[in-house]
Amino acid sequence: MQTLITFIRDNRQLILEEWTRAVRRLPSAHGLPPPAIRDHVPELLDLLADAIDRADTSSVPLQGLPNLHAALRLREGYDLRQVVSEYRILRRVIHELYSERGDLADDMRPKMQPLRIMHAALDAAISDAVDQYSVDRDKSREMFISMLGHDLRDPLGAITFGLQGLLDQHSDDIPASAVKTIVRTSVAAKRMERMIRDLLDFARGRLGGGLAVIPAPIDARPLINDTVQELAHAHPDRVVRCLASESPGDFAVHWDGDRVAQAISNLVSNAIFHGQDPIVVEPMDQGERIAIEVRNRGEISRDVLPRLFDPFTHGGTDRRQREAIPRPSDRRRGHLGLGLYIVHEIAEAHGGSVSADSVDGQAVFRLVLPRIASSR
Repeated sequence: MQTLITFIRDNRQLILEEWTRAVRRLPSAHGLPPPAIRDHVPELLDLLADAIDRADTSSVPLQGLPNLHAALRLREGYDLRQVVSEYRILRRVIHELYSERGDLADDMRPKMQPLRIMHAALDAAISDAVDQYSVDRDKSREMFISMLGHDLRDPLGAITFGLQGLLDQHSDDIPASAVKTIVRTSVAAKRMERMIRDLLDFARGRLGGGLAVIPAPIDARPLINDTVQELAHAHPDRVVRCLASESPGDFAVHWDGDRVAQAISNLVSNAIFHGQDPIVVEPMDQGERIAIEVRNRGEISRDVLPRLFDPFTHGGTDRRQREAIPRPSDRRRGHLGLGLYIVHEIAEAHGGSVSADSVDGQAVFRLVLPRIASSR
C-alpha cells in the first residue's frame, strides 16, 4: 500500500496533466481555462494519499473538497453526469499510470488488468445509472414547470383583465393614489406574465423538441422599431436607440413576428438590466439573411461567454461590478435566467443563430435569421 501512496505523491503533476487532458473533452469543460478545470483536484490528490496512508475510507480526510468542487462545477454549467465523470476519470488515470509506472514486480503488472476491466465495467454501469436518473429527473422537473406555468396563467390573466377594466371604466372615480397603485400592480402582473411565458417556452423546448414557429410575410422594420420603442418608453431613464428606419436594404421577411419580437425584447432587456448606455439596436440586410445587432457599453467576461445562452444563466457582465450603486439580484427584478436561452431557441426554430461577443469595450449580441424561415 505504501508504494501507491508514494506514487500519487511523487507523480502528482503527471496525474493532473493526464486527468486534465481527459476532462477537457467533457462538453461542459469546453472553453474553461486550465486553472478552472483543475480547481481543487491538486489538493484532493494530496488528501487522497493521506487517506490511503491512514486506511481511512470515509470522506472526512477530504475536508469537504468534493462538496466545494461540486458546487463550483454547478456554477460552471456542469450537469451531474459530468461531475461524476471527472471522478471516474481520476480513478482510471491513477490506476493506469500506477499499473504502468508503479513500484510493482513484473509478474504483478498483468494481474492489474482484471482490476482495470472491472473498474471500466463498473464505471459504465455508474454512467448508465446516472444518465437514466438525470433524464428522468429532468423530465419530471420540466413537466412540473409546464403544469405550473399553465395553472398560473389563468388567475394571472383574470388579475390583469380586472385591473385594466378598472382603469378603462372607472378611472375618473378612482383617487389618483389608487390609480398609481393599479398601474404599478398591472406592470408587475405583466412582468410575471413574461416570466411564466419564459417558463412555458423552456418546458416546451425541453419536452417537445423546440419552440413552434408559424412564419408569415411581414416588414421587419416596424416590428423591430415598435419592439424597441416599447422598451425604451418603459425605461425613460435609459438611452435606447433603434436604427431600423435608417438601415439601408430590404427588410421584407417571412418570420413568426411574435417570436422574433420576443427575441428582440429579451436581448434589449438583457442590455438594459446588465449593460451601460447607450443601447443600440441595428438591423442589417445581408441578402438571404437579416442580422439584428444589440450593442451596449461594457464587457462580457470570457469565461461567461460560452454559457450565456444556457437556461437559468444570467447574462451579467463584469462591468456591473464597477457601478457606484449596486443593483438588486436578477431574481428580485423578475428574471429567471431564461431570456437568452429563449432567444437561442427562437433563432434555431427559424433556422438562424444568435451569438455574443465583447469587442472594444462593447457587448455585442447578434441575432441572424434567414429572410424566409420554414415552419416548425
